[in-house]
Amino acid sequence: MSDRFGAFVISEVDQLLERIVSTGSAAAELRSQLAAPLAAAVVAESLGLDGGDGRVVAQLLGWYREIVSSVSGVAAGAAVTRAGRTAMNELSASLTEHIRHGGSLLGEAVSSGGLTRSESISNAAVIMFGGIETTEGTILNVLRHLLLHPDSLHEVRTTPMCVAAAVEESLRLEPAAAVVDRYATCDVELAGAAIAEGDMVTVSLAGANRDPAEFPDPDRFDLHRPNLRRQLAFAAGPHVCIGMDLARLESRAAVTGALARFPELRLAADAPAVTGLVFRKPDRLPVVLRQ
Repeated sequence: MSDRFGAFVISEVDQLLERIVSTGSAAAELRSQLAAPLAAAVVAESLGLDGGDGRVVAQLLGWYREIVSSVSGVAAGAAVTRAGRTAMNELSASLTEHIRHGGSLLGEAVSSGGLTRSESISNAAVIMFGGIETTEGTILNVLRHLLLHPDSLHEVRTTPMCVAAAVEESLRLEPAAAVVDRYATCDVELAGAAIAEGDMVTVSLAGANRDPAEFPDPDRFDLHRPNLRRQLAFAAGPHVCIGMDLARLESRAAVTGALARFPELRLAADAPAVTGLVFRKPDRLPVVLRQ
């Protein structure tokens, strides 16, 4: 990860936390005030859309939320909503404009002949979804795990090097994407089940991450597992997540910044549980900043 990009992430975290402080409130909601805008800003910056512009980030996040809400019921037979189509059209128009003006990753991909304009927009949409949804979830899950485990929280506060371990263990215990779909490349029998070439296989990353043969006492949050990096939250093989190091960077920066800025940080009494079948995170993370 480049030093420039690392500096951008840290700067965004600092600005978001400063906005929380500036409200003067003793409470905050860290999904809307930290995790979501950070993830969106980093995606915008990576695509060359000026992630430092709060208006660009807010607009991108708004389109993203509308599109996700619109398509969430498609698998069950529901139609894409009008608002979702409008958001997708507006996003496509905005990306097309950036491509036309050049100077962005998208523009370079098109001008070099590597991608057509429509392919560039489609790839941007995929990056936006992966970069916002799962990174937001990872940040929220790490913070929630630490705030639920006082001993681990104390260790991370007193030994900053443990932040990386906290991120890895949270990814193991509650991966932001719990399952992925893959297609069999050959006929195989697995645990007595016959899988034919071309069959779609739903793989539970969450299940693999709690395999007791690999991770003893798998339901326990433990910063000192010797094999933390063997967790499969980012999948593996040819389709391993290309943004995994960036997601780790954002998560470490967000956790480090939040704990440093708010020494008395704790979960609010009404903090919800983690939910979701495929994508796992709390729908909000209300916290108390000080006594």
